[in-house]
Amino acid sequence: MSYDSTRISEQLRVLEPAISEFIVRYNINTVLGPAGGGPRQTVFIFPGGMASRLMRAKTPYVPGVANQIFDYDEAWINPFTFLGDARHLKMTRAGSTHSDKWNKIIVADGLINLFGVTPYVLFTLWCTLKKLDYFVFPWDWRRSVAEVSDFFIATFLPFFRDLVKAGCNNADPLQRFSLIGHSAGGMVVNWALRSGDGLIIAGLDKAITVATPFYGYGGQLHRWFEGEEYLNGLGNVFRSGIIKAICSFPGCYAWMFLPEATYLANQGAFNGDPNYPLAVYPSVDFAAGGHADPYNPLTNGAQHRYPSATSSGFDDVELASAKLVVDHLSSPLGAGQAAQLWNIRGDTLAGNTHNRTRWKWVPPTAPSPINDVDWAAGDGVQPAWTARHVDLDAVAGHVITIKSPLATHTTLMSLPETIAEIAGILGVP
Repeated sequence: MSYDSTRISEQLRVLEPAISEFIVRYNINTVLGPAGGGPRQTVFIFPGGMASRLMRAKTPYVPGVANQIFDYDEAWINPFTFLGDARHLKMTRAGSTHSDKWNKIIVADGLINLFGVTPYVLFTLWCTLKKLDYFVFPWDWRRSVAEVSDFFIATFLPFFRDLVKAGCNNADPLQRFSLIGHSAGGMVVNWALRSGDGLIIAGLDKAITVATPFYGYGGQLHRWFEGEEYLNGLGNVFRSGIIKAICSFPGCYAWMFLPEATYLANQGAFNGDPNYPLAVYPSVDFAAGGHADPYNPLTNGAQHRYPSATSSGFDDVELASAKLVVDHLSSPLGAGQAAQLWNIRGDTLAGNTHNRTRWKWVPPTAPSPINDVDWAAGDGVQPAWTARHVDLDAVAGHVITIKSPLATHTTLMSLPETIAEIAGILGVP
C-alpha cells in the first residue's frame, strides 16, 4: 500500500471508536423514540478549520511494507503547540498527493480539547437531549476541501453505513440525513451538496452552514507574511517555520477573498444585500487602488504579490488548484440544491470584522504588505456578506442572521438562538 492509501485506511480505523459510540446512541434512541416523535435522521457535524484534533503516528510509514498499523500522539493541539511544535504539521507535495513531516501519518480524530472542553460541547449536548443521531466528522483542515469532501462521500459514508447497519439491526443511517458545517466545515458541506453522488442525492435532507466563508475572508492573506500570532512564539522566534507550514497546507489557499471574476459576475447581488452590502471588491492595490485578485496575483516588474517559494514555501500550484475549488464552491446552485441549503451568519453589532484589504507589492515582505482598511458587520472573523451564498436570495428564509454581541465566530454554534434556528430547519421541537 502507498503512503496515501495507508493514511486513508488508518483514518477509517481511527474513526471506528466514534462510529461505535454513534451505534450505542442510535440503539438507545431506537428504544427511547426519535426526536419529537417524527421520522429520524442522522446529522453529520463538520467542525470549523483547526477545530478538529490531529493525531501523528509515533513511527514513520515504511514504503513497501503491507498492512501497517500505528499508534498515535496528539499533534494538534498538544502542550507544545504554542512552543513551536505547530511547525511540524508541515506537509510535502509529491504530484497530486501530500505526505506529512518525517513520513509520520497524521489523521483527524475528534475535536480539539482545551482543559476538558470541546468547541461544540453545548451543541452536541443539545443533540443528545433531543435524541438526534449525530456524528461529529473530524477532518484534516490542512488538506483541500475537495480531498476531504471526496473522502467523506466516497470512502467514509459507505464504511459508516456498513458498520452502523451491522450494529443497529440493519437500520440504514443514510436513509435520511443532514449536514451541518461550521466555518470552513461549511465548505465541506457546500462541496458535498454539489457532488451529485448517489448517496447524497438519495438521502440528503438539509445542508446547513454556520459562519462559512462562501467568498473568503481577510485573515488568510496575513498568514502568508505574518504567520499566526498565537503560534509564532515569543519574539516571533518560530514565525518563519509557521509560515512555511501554513504555505504547505493546500486547504489554506482556498480561504482568501473571492476571485475578481466572481465578484464582477455577482456584483449586483453583493451590493443588493439590504443589511450587509459589499459595495466594492475587497482586495485592492495599496498604491493604485485597483483590484488585487488573490487568485490572479500578476506581477509588477520584478515584484510579486506573494513571498518567494524559497523564503516561505508559497506554492503557485496549490494556488491554481485552490482557484478551481473556490470557483466550484461559489458557482450557481441548482434549484434543488438551493432548496436544501441554509446559511446562518453572525452579527456582533460591533462592526468589528475586517472587510477590505490593501496589498503592497513584494519584496520587501517586512513589514507585512497587507493592510486592513475598513471594518463591517460580521462575527469578528467572517464579514456577514461572505457567509451567505448569493443564490439563496431567491429562497425566502434560507439566510438567517443571528444578531447579538455574543454572535462571535467561535461561539456562534453554541448560542441558543443558533440552536433554535437549526432546530427549526431540522424540524426538531
